Amino acid sequence: MIVVTIILSALMVSMPQAVRATSSLGLDGVGNRANGCCGSQLLTTNNPDDVIVLVVECGYTSCDGNVSSITDSSGLSYTLRTSYAPNDKLWEYYAIASTPLSSDNITVVVSGWPAWMMVFAVKGANTATVFDIAPPLPASTPCTGAFGQNDCTISAETSAVDFVIASTAINDAGACKASTGFTEVTQGGGALDVDYQIVDASGSKTYFTCSGTDPTAIVLDALVSSDSQPLAPIFIDGNDGFTADNGVKGGTGTSDDPYVISGWTIQAQSYGIEIANTTAYFTITNVVRNSHISVQGIGIRVENSGNFQLTSNDIRSGGLDECGGAPACERWGAIFLNISSSFDVSNNSLEGGPGAINGFNLSNASIVGNTGGGEDGITLHHLSGLLVSQNSIRAHTPIAVSSCGDLTINNNTADSPNAGIEISDCNNVLVSNNTANVSGGEEGIWVTGSDGINITSNTLSYNTNGILLSNFATGNTITGNLISNNQCGIQTDSTSTVDQNSVADNTFAGNTQDYCSL
Repeated sequence: MIVVTIILSALMVSMPQAVRATSSLGLDGVGNRANGCCGSQLLTTNNPDDVIVLVVECGYTSCDGNVSSITDSSGLSYTLRTSYAPNDKLWEYYAIASTPLSSDNITVVVSGWPAWMMVFAVKGANTATVFDIAPPLPASTPCTGAFGQNDCTISAETSAVDFVIASTAINDAGACKASTGFTEVTQGGGALDVDYQIVDASGSKTYFTCSGTDPTAIVLDALVSSDSQPLAPIFIDGNDGFTADNGVKGGTGTSDDPYVISGWTIQAQSYGIEIANTTAYFTITNVVRNSHISVQGIGIRVENSGNFQLTSNDIRSGGLDECGGAPACERWGAIFLNISSSFDVSNNSLEGGPGAINGFNLSNASIVGNTGGGEDGITLHHLSGLLVSQNSIRAHTPIAVSSCGDLTINNNTADSPNAGIEISDCNNVLVSNNTANVSGGEEGIWVTGSDGINITSNTLSYNTNGILLSNFATGNTITGNLISNNQCGIQTDSTSTVDQNSVADNTFAGNTQDYCSL
């Protein structure tokens, strides 16, 4: 049986079950000046549930005013999305029009200053989650604003099918020359130009360049398509459950072509994804991208499983576990793994209260390229055939393994006030090219009750002990390490002496003592 549970409690809201396959994003109306210069426009639309976007600009190169009022003849209420004021000022507001608009009069007053504005309607946007949740958005940048033609570029990563908006403040000149892929909302220039592009570029960057004029600032933002609505929790029971309706985007379930569940934002209830009673191969990747998820308990739990991937997720777990905090309970972590094999956990950003990754009874797998930490980092027990590599973890003990054999722990960075890497009751473990050099740390590498541990080419600095051997740690090899600026280079106890291990060709520098014995 395979059980995968992803809990994203911060996103617990009701939502439609349907996910359409084709984007319907587009303009559904652009405002026209109602009277005079700048501060009032009339807007007519054709569709219900449009997102009305209002962009306001004040000043050519400077502005001391602020938006004092926005009135709408249809009674729409506008919410400030973002404001930017490097010198002049740009504001972006939005409202939801549940019904089509007919000559809706939108008027903006900026105290003490004339306001330039542009209002337009976007159809097909997700009215429940209007904007892309990618952290760089909304993005902003100042531009020179010098007279003449000065290019200015801005970029941001998007995470869904998006209506991308580029709002440019201009120093009393013409509109931006159209950037590749962008279209003007309407003929701009003077003080304000707004362009848009519809993109399906999950995880890639969208670039906008204003050229051929004198821009002073640009704001880039993105509205999410209703086709990209966050998915309801996914439950798959048995091999027949791997369907498009359950979030599967490809694959046939074989080892060479696993089912792929990818690119979703899950609005969790008691779980986000649960997969049970299957023998199929599957991959879960990019389920949460560019999001900050606050999770009450375990972020991802995998038990009794094989042949799966958990990659490129951003998970924030809380201080509580699913066992209610009982003393005997050891299930915790942004990711919890148990009785599983042949898996890949890689390139995840993990912040856990108790810790980043916690696991038991694991074999023939890789944990690579993960970042983050918690009280503890990567803590694994009863292991064989694991690769723990290229992780950058900060915790009381960033990497701890016990009851293990045939492991490789290499190229990791350990940021710790205690032991950087701890190895307990293990044999046949390669520990190479790791860095544990945090000022105030207790041990760079601590080996206890273990034999056949090959510690080579590590950088171990600014700890109490570069390497600590204790509790019958014998028959180990320590070669080619840089051990510097520790109180003690290699610390041993009476059961784990240097003579009982092979120690050679290490570089000692700046230690208070190179060798110490308890």
